[in-house]
Amino acid sequence: MEAVSALKVGCGKFFHGEGVISLLAGEIMRLGGKALLVGGPTSVDRVMDAARESLDAAGVSCVVRRHTDYCTVAWAETYAALARSEGCTVLVGVGGGKCIDEVKCAAHFAGLPIITVPTSIATCVATSMVCIMYNEKGQRAPAVNLSKEVDVCIADTGLIASAPRRTLAAGILDSMAKMPECFHQKKIGSYRDCTLEEYIQVVNSRAIFEFLMGEGRDLYKNGGAARRFQDAVLTNLLHTSIVSGFADGSGQLAVAHATYDFLRTHHTEASYHFLHGEMVAVGLLVQMAYNGSSQEEIQAVRSLMADMHMPLTLADLEYDCSGAQRDFFLQTIAADANITTPADMSLLRAALEEAL
Repeated sequence: MEAVSALKVGCGKFFHGEGVISLLAGEIMRLGGKALLVGGPTSVDRVMDAARESLDAAGVSCVVRRHTDYCTVAWAETYAALARSEGCTVLVGVGGGKCIDEVKCAAHFAGLPIITVPTSIATCVATSMVCIMYNEKGQRAPAVNLSKEVDVCIADTGLIASAPRRTLAAGILDSMAKMPECFHQKKIGSYRDCTLEEYIQVVNSRAIFEFLMGEGRDLYKNGGAARRFQDAVLTNLLHTSIVSGFADGSGQLAVAHATYDFLRTHHTEASYHFLHGEMVAVGLLVQMAYNGSSQEEIQAVRSLMADMHMPLTLADLEYDCSGAQRDFFLQTIAADANITTPADMSLLRAALEEAL
């Protein structure tokens, strides 16, 4: 019998809506009653203030730590050891991608349940099955895959609505990138052209792309008051990670996310000032050109990015994409995105010229 790996998609419970942070206490009690809660300083304070009354009423015991460093395996091991030494029964990751991935990894190492409490929709890590890791210098390191789904995600739209608009824009483009990346080096017109897992990626990523293209400006302008804000929370935090879940094992690191990895690894100090989705978005324009998208389609995405005051080029991300630096970028992206033939390399070079 061939080796079989479990398909990990979604999470055990996903709560989203105004005031659902009040459910945190009950979920901690259901999972043993004592939590190690870790997040960024601002996010921890916001969440604890919002949840304090219900936590106190339920008699929940929380060990709280504020994480300000990079997301590393060493820190995950530290938090796993702390959880065990304090007799914690569940870990709670609060804030953005860096802190949530850190705590997911720690829970994995400790063999304990994980609750995520995202305070923005800048990435889909709150329900994804992978922990994106870095070294002590902030460069990309090998990811850590979870052995099971996230147990609970509590996405309080009141907390999320108060996040900076910049994080909202970054999350919109990060999710939109899934569709062009699903078509990377693939010609898919129907379910007959691919595996069902690939077609599920395509269908769902197209729905995400169309929804966010249609609602992106309203979401950015009006935030929590936007007509489809609740749907955007669901889309960015759960629907997008489902696409990633079905991509598991497909070797899909395409141009958009390879651009992010490149910048974090080879342009680390400057890229620290930019969000994950901002770097992915610049790569998305290259990805679309590489895929053969029309100028009209590329310009529509670029226009949305401009209206949300996002970086549009590698130069905007403080990377000098000329001469040897351009060649290094192209060679590195090609290796990561499995672009190997001279013809495809020429296509990638032309895509960079066209998109940027």
